[in-house]
Amino acid sequence: MKRIVKLALLAMCLVLFVRATCGPTKPFKEGPVQRMKINDYVYFHNASITFDGRHYFTINGGNDGYCMVNEYDRNGNSIDTYDVMLDGRAMWYSPKDDQIYVKIYGTDIYALDLEYEDAYLELEGIFEEDNSSVAASPDGKFLYEFANGMITVYDFQDSEELRSFRVEEYYDEHGYANSCAASKDHLFVWGDTDVVIVYDLNGKQVTKITLPRDGYGFSLSYANGMLWIAKDADGSTDGNDGYWYGYELK
Repeated sequence: MKRIVKLALLAMCLVLFVRATCGPTKPFKEGPVQRMKINDYVYFHNASITFDGRHYFTINGGNDGYCMVNEYDRNGNSIDTYDVMLDGRAMWYSPKDDQIYVKIYGTDIYALDLEYEDAYLELEGIFEEDNSSVAASPDGKFLYEFANGMITVYDFQDSEELRSFRVEEYYDEHGYANSCAASKDHLFVWGDTDVVIVYDLNGKQVTKITLPRDGYGFSLSYANGMLWIAKDADGSTDGNDGYWYGYELK
């Protein structure tokens, strides 16, 4: 009899575990809560931010002759600036190979060698949209390109297109309509200049987040467990201060 009871309890625990791990992703209960602000001086536009576990890195876009990568410590203090001659749209860190990658204006991916202020072509012609600001999963295995309401999922290692799906709602404006961010469980797209729509990894809408300020379209990023947007520098060839804001979503 005791053996039967133990087996029944074990079966119940397994059911609860499956429900907990295989059920739908839950919406955020709190947020957004601003945790960080970084003053990011760039030429043209603040395009993307990433975190390598130690430092933050930002890249600007708008002109490959005026492209810079800025490095900050985990508190947002400036460390260094690198000229890499890329017209950046998105950047991400891959923990598997301890490497930072950049998606440029165009359909190519470059790998950065900041020690020598250099960048080299990693993958050519992988994407569909020149102006898309793609997202990478935190482990660097998958890339998500959002363009014209469609999210396309790529296997980064094999540069293979895995699948695509259309989202229900997004903000159809230049920059905003071609940008997304990704966490372990969610995808983020713009719903307005101060609204972010959250989807699960299959394109099912989870919730909407209203931000306390407008963000620059291409800047939508996810780094170090936070959702990031930028107030654009719009610096042209003279350069200007832009500001990155990191929000925690609970």
